[in-house]
Amino acid sequence: MDIPPQITVSIKPDLYPSGLKRSSFKPGSTLMLKVLELRGDRALIDFGNFRATADIKIPVTRGEELLVKVQESGKQLKLILMNPGSGLDSATGSDSRPLENPSQEALNGIQKDIKQILNQILTAPYAKNVSNPILNVLETLSSHFENFDLKKVIAEMMPRLKLYVDNSGIFFEKMLESIIARLMHEPETASSKQLANHPDVQTILARDLKANLLILRDFMENKASLQKAFDPRSMTAMRQAVDVLLTDIINQQSRAVKQLDSAEPFQVFTYALPLEADKQTAKLKIYYQKKQSSGSKKGFQISLLLSMDRLGSVRTDFHLLEKDLAITFFVKDQATKTKIRENCPELQKLLNPFFNQTLVRTVVSEKKVNDFDHEDTQTASDKRVDVRI
Repeated sequence: MDIPPQITVSIKPDLYPSGLKRSSFKPGSTLMLKVLELRGDRALIDFGNFRATADIKIPVTRGEELLVKVQESGKQLKLILMNPGSGLDSATGSDSRPLENPSQEALNGIQKDIKQILNQILTAPYAKNVSNPILNVLETLSSHFENFDLKKVIAEMMPRLKLYVDNSGIFFEKMLESIIARLMHEPETASSKQLANHPDVQTILARDLKANLLILRDFMENKASLQKAFDPRSMTAMRQAVDVLLTDIINQQSRAVKQLDSAEPFQVFTYALPLEADKQTAKLKIYYQKKQSSGSKKGFQISLLLSMDRLGSVRTDFHLLEKDLAITFFVKDQATKTKIRENCPELQKLLNPFFNQTLVRTVVSEKKVNDFDHEDTQTASDKRVDVRI
């Protein structure tokens, strides 16, 4: 049975479809809304790039921020409230997995908007009206969402990929907690002011995505100080970017809290990766084991799903146990299998010097490729890292 919508918004003709980014309002997408005014059973809602009056069938308060999921879009936008504390749909209590990251289209739009705003600031006469903290935030966001070049060798790409994951915002509070706990034992950093100004703390605040988004949101809430520097379109673009990215981070952090008490052995986090090529998409999924079992062997597994223009979707599973490596390519048809097998001997020759044993094989299995997004847990290895491209 369909769940009745809890929030219904009638979209005015002048906003549909030109005023809306359809990718942000497709069914299944998550949005962060803010209640501006209450009018009985109706409320004025801020969507970031526009405001609208909505019929609301749930109790809300003025100024409250709501995490919702799009149930239906069109001339009427129908939304269901989500519980940010558990990652569940509040109407049903059902789990909302797998989580959806911002789409590649949405990510590209955010990336383009940030670069355009930054370039305007650096070249426009009114640049002096932009404070250094805002400029630093925009430069950090622009750098964070630089495209990954898949043509680079893995040794060159991995350091930047590690920084991208570490500074994704998901671990912001945990990293601060770890540093503060360490510094508390040092006599020269006893006060709160000394802790806040410590170089290690400042480094996290300068690099972390969530920290920078919160700083930008704080500045935007005082619009009077920004109107001299940004036009209405830039303000709207920044607000929408902040809402989309913070919603994704909050979703994943909420899900992690829920998983702490579950029987699953892994914590799962996903990352949308910006790519240069229009016909390729990238998603990184990392599984962190909650607790290392005693006597377990040192090993991990990586699954890579490549969506390419010529070969289509190719899944590659890497399984390393001690110094033995097994690689399995899963493809959807025999023709793709033949193309990959032609290069397997050369691949194995390159890998042999680094491992005691290497095994490379190719399997036709459309089911294995299609099941990639639904395989959240495996207990065969000590650590699991999934990469989707």
